[in-house]
Formats: sequence, C-alpha cells, structure tokens
Amino acid sequence: MRQFLTLLCLLAVLTGCTSGALPESESAELSAADGTFIDIAGHPMEYEILEGLELGLYRVPSDGRFRPDEPATHGDFLLALWNFSGRPGDSANELQNALDWAADTEYPDNVPATPDDPITRQEAMSILYTHNGGVSGVEAMLTGIYDNGFRDSAQIPPGGKAALYWGFYNVLIRETEPGIISPSGTVSRGDMADIMIRYVNMFRGESPEN
Repeated sequence: MRQFLTLLCLLAVLTGCTSGALPESESAELSAADGTFIDIAGHPMEYEILEGLELGLYRVPSDGRFRPDEPATHGDFLLALWNFSGRPGDSANELQNALDWAADTEYPDNVPATPDDPITRQEAMSILYTHNGGVSGVEAMLTGIYDNGFRDSAQIPPGGKAALYWGFYNVLIRETEPGIISPSGTVSRGDMADIMIRYVNMFRGESPEN
C-alpha cells in the first residue's frame, strides 16, 4: 500500500509539471506558427480581431501579439485597408506598398508623412470615406441634427464633418459617451479591428448593428 501511495504522489507531481502553461516565448512561437495571437483572449474586440485575421487584414508577428489596447498608427490602418483592397504594388515591403498605394489613390492630405503617428477617429473616417468613393448619403440631411446633438461638434476639423458623420451614420464609429463623438480621439488597435470589420460588412452590403 505504501508503494502504491508513493507511486500516486509521483504521478501527481509529474502531471502538475507537464500541465502548466508554456513559457511565453514558446507560446508566442506556437501562436505565430498556428496563425493566432496570444494577447487577445477575453478582449472586447477578440472576435473582430480574429475575423480580420481570417480575412487577411493582419499578419501574426513573430512575438504573436496584436496589442489591442495600444494606439493604432496611420501605417497600421493603411496596411489593413491595403490588405482588404487586394494588396496592390510590387515592393517587397508591405508597409511601403500600402503607403504608395494610399498616395496614388489621393487619400486625405491629413495622412502624415510618418506612418508611426497614432491615427485619430477623424483621420480614420476620412480615409475610409475616400476609399468608399467620398460621396455622402442620407447622413448629409442629418448634418444639422448631428451638429446640435454632439456637444463637441465644433472640434471637428474644417471639411471633416462629411466623413465623420458618414462614419457615424454607417455605424463605423459610435459615441465615446452620450453626445460626444471625439473627432481627435485616438483609435486603438482593437478599435481599428472593429472599424475595419464594420467597414468590410458595409462594403459587402451587410448592415452592422449599433
């Protein structure tokens, strides 16, 4: 009996050693190999990030991280949109292809020369508005209502209302709090995933829900 109990204890110790979590470096290597991210489980935008990954909007880096709560840069946003648009270009550098494509397509002048700059909600909507043809729809008739409804509408850059209100009407962005549209608010990488999936659905003729 004593030998049997000793054997059970030994098995329990061995099982505990083998069932623990992998070291972070090994977990990252497996995530990169499996095409998944290691830092999005339980995140509010987990589904949107995974859907964007499935659509080819993003690639899994060598460290396996998406970094959903970090600010999205202009480069991040343009690269995702470039992937969605068929990845045009012949450079070996994907980001350079995306930047060249954006310049050739005459995206808004507010896109900075430095792709590492964080992107604002206004800038993101200006890019998508242009990508979608730059034509207002029903939301143009609601401009006065939106002007009065958003307490920070005076902060919208000159000429930026069409794109921002278009984005709000099509549920690409929502109020950050009641009556606040936050045109200069920074877009996180998780927010970027949500915006891009909503845009893809709208572009395909589907209707995202608020």
